[in-house]
Amino acid sequence: MKKLIWIFLLLALAHGQERKSHPVVLISLDGLRPDFVLNADHYGLKIPNLRLLLQLGSFATGVRGVLPTVTYPSHTTLVTGVSPARHGIEANTTFDPLNRNFEGWYWYAEDIKVPTLWDVASDARLSVANIHWPVTVGARITYNLPQIWRAGTADDRKLLRSLSTPGLLSSLEQELGPYADGQSESIESDENRALFAVRLIQQKKPNLTLAYFTALDHTEHETGPFSQQSYGVLERLDAIVGKLMQAAQEAFKGQAIVAMVSDHGFIETRHQLNLIGAFRDAGLIHRLCSRH
Repeated sequence: MKKLIWIFLLLALAHGQERKSHPVVLISLDGLRPDFVLNADHYGLKIPNLRLLLQLGSFATGVRGVLPTVTYPSHTTLVTGVSPARHGIEANTTFDPLNRNFEGWYWYAEDIKVPTLWDVASDARLSVANIHWPVTVGARITYNLPQIWRAGTADDRKLLRSLSTPGLLSSLEQELGPYADGQSESIESDENRALFAVRLIQQKKPNLTLAYFTALDHTEHETGPFSQQSYGVLERLDAIVGKLMQAAQEAFKGQAIVAMVSDHGFIETRHQLNLIGAFRDAGLIHRLCSRH
């Protein structure tokens, strides 16, 4: 199903290249369960903009997730149409058992082994804007505000400024104020990034816009998928979706294609299983370590 999404977006961009009239705005709400939108009344959710997308467009009741079904592999599948085994982003964080990479994530686009949507667009001389989409540092993106963090200090802002499209972040911050820190996953940070996304659409009118929002996933991890906190965050994210839809339709005179995606949903869990103690008692950890 995620491959079909990629094909649809590819065809939309090709059509836009021919007629110069159908830009694509791809919005991802991390952790969005399909039934939150399909059965919004059941959950008491006030999400008019997401429901409007159902009424005006086509939708799927669910997708078959990739393995592993986590943020970075899934988002790379969404923009490549292939599985993590082929595109090379196999986890959120790099394989680093000795922590030599200091908890580094797969931030860099050069780690993707196959063409992406932004590569296809760039090859066709179409402009691309990105706001916080995973695995986009160094990507062939015209207006790039990639997702990255390191120390969680003020120096991270300098890092992002240097890795974004030259001059882009500073120019936008002069008008909109400070951009949210990369490590922040709060709804307030998502609302801040939405301001930058809207302004990029208004100012640059890109053929393809990627916009990623993380607060729902963060809140569901903390409070569970069916908590009032998660519902409240989703309703605020719905307002973000509405602002992006409005900006796109105004900038492109009603010709924009708005696509809503997510990487995975959540289920409620009540138990944890940790086998480390049992492995240790059985001597398995000692035997494993003794081989190196």
